[in-house]
Amino acid sequence: MQHVFEVEARSEYEKARKQGQKDYSARTARGLRGTLLVLDEVAEQNRVMAYVKRPTMEIPLSLIIGTYTSSRAYSFSASFLPLHHEGSEFSYKWIALYAALLEEGLRDAIQVYEYMWHYYVVEGNKRVSVLKHLGAPTVRAEITRMIPQLDPDDPDTAVYYAFLHYDRKGLFKGVRLSTAEKYRHLEEMERFLVKDAPEGTTVDYNNIYLQFHSACAQVQPALPVGDVMLEYFRLYGIPYDTVLSEITSRVLAMQPQLELISQPDKEPTLVLDPKEEVTESLVSRLFSPRRTARILFGYEEGRTESNWIGAHEKGRRAMQQEMGARVETRYLDHLSIDNCYETLSQNTDTDLVLLTSTNLATPALRFALEHPDIMTLVYSRVRQDSRLSTYYGRYYEVVFLCGVAAGFMTKTGKVAYVTPQTDKRYTPDVNAFGLGVKSVNPRAEVMLVQKNVSPFDPASCRLGLVEAAAQGADVALTPRYDRLDLPGVPDDAFSAVVEIDEGGRPFRYICSPAWDWGRYYTEIARSYLNNSLDVLKFIGRDEAGVAGLWWGIGTGVLRFRMAEAVHPAAQNLLHYLRNSIALGRFNPFHGPVFDRDGVLRVASKSDPKPYDILNMEWIADFIRIIE
Repeated sequence: MQHVFEVEARSEYEKARKQGQKDYSARTARGLRGTLLVLDEVAEQNRVMAYVKRPTMEIPLSLIIGTYTSSRAYSFSASFLPLHHEGSEFSYKWIALYAALLEEGLRDAIQVYEYMWHYYVVEGNKRVSVLKHLGAPTVRAEITRMIPQLDPDDPDTAVYYAFLHYDRKGLFKGVRLSTAEKYRHLEEMERFLVKDAPEGTTVDYNNIYLQFHSACAQVQPALPVGDVMLEYFRLYGIPYDTVLSEITSRVLAMQPQLELISQPDKEPTLVLDPKEEVTESLVSRLFSPRRTARILFGYEEGRTESNWIGAHEKGRRAMQQEMGARVETRYLDHLSIDNCYETLSQNTDTDLVLLTSTNLATPALRFALEHPDIMTLVYSRVRQDSRLSTYYGRYYEVVFLCGVAAGFMTKTGKVAYVTPQTDKRYTPDVNAFGLGVKSVNPRAEVMLVQKNVSPFDPASCRLGLVEAAAQGADVALTPRYDRLDLPGVPDDAFSAVVEIDEGGRPFRYICSPAWDWGRYYTEIARSYLNNSLDVLKFIGRDEAGVAGLWWGIGTGVLRFRMAEAVHPAAQNLLHYLRNSIALGRFNPFHGPVFDRDGVLRVASKSDPKPYDILNMEWIADFIRIIE
């Protein structure tokens, strides 16, 4: 038997040597190093802050990229395959080791230095070479970590120090992510994903990490293994009881999403109008118009007839009445992050899914990746998600008109925008409101009032109005709350511009912005039936990789309502501005516009690009923040 192993080992050595020579020649022809990297040449010893002994563990062979000393480097190609001719002392040792591995297996751990996520062999170079030739995924190793000095001019060391911070308490040892922010995301995920771990068993998190290395070796995604694992966790959770084949299958299904994430600076394509022209090449790929459509709506928990979720349901009913037998609609209630994917997966007999909450986007993405034939849209700003399109509105257009009305109606010259302290998605609305005020009342003061206003307590808007009045404001835009029952305020208004007295009590309704969800969903259904909605699929596949509907006043999906209290001259101007915005002749953000740091954000006599508005994070220089 020993003789059989030796014969096979000699044959395999010659195969490995030829492949190593081919690899060496190919790399040197491109001006690259043909042999192994040497740790002494990669790491500046005078910049190594510490040496830390790590536990002996299985490590991915793909992360072993070099050797400790230069004398060993020239025996191997850059891929760790042998270069010495058969008959050399090196070849005899390699062949003997190969035969021993076939007969007895590998018993002793190799010794490596870990430096900046990669491994360099101190003892066991030929064992690594044999195992890489055999296609083994991992090897057991004794590890010494070399920690480099933090260099403010080297972004890699900054990320590495974020890794060191994570690695102290994180579950997945040695995991490499592309940014420091992703380590923070992984820490946050682990806090709530660990609750799904099987009770009564010890979880081998290192083995889970190694499974992702094996899966990525088969799929070859566009992102590093750690980034793939992080995105997998976001969609599927930690795979405690999932076999490698299923992980690999899911990573393969995630490929469009991973390719998209690998190009983070790519701007999305926004469809600004339901009648937007589609290129001739795209038209040639579209099918004939569809006769009918099955449309499934998804609502979060807490729907009532009068709240935000209920407004979408009213829109569904209005669309169904308008479209008649051409569409068949139904809805799912009580969706949450935990049950959304499973519930959608039980309702795949549909053509179009419309999820009415941004909170459902992550399970919706998982569903969309696994069901590419079902068009899935979620109400949200444009997201960095493949196959999951978004629908949203240029709400700032109607808020700008509210600002114009407020600028006309103020007597004190102080106007407030009351809103909870929340994320950046409202920033374009705040700026547009302020620009509206200033367009007709240049000397007016615009205040963003967030003090005492909670996103979880609508009644706290009353406290915001009290603060606004204390600052001298007599007109304010406020979210609706229970006691805002002024005559004229539309029943479906979720915010309104009102006049307030010195105590902050509203006493007269001026105007309000509004969504027309019936119109929006009717236009989406028509666009699906005539195939123009298919532009989202083709954009997502071949162009920017991300697409969303971003419709405005001109499409009728947003409305501006005002009271008779507004002066007729102001009403005429507001009608003119509304029509100008609808026809695309006027942009509320027409420059120049500066931010609070004095940076010119919109140049004089120019308009920002749609994505610049959608992604706006700055506040205009003339807006005073009260928080």
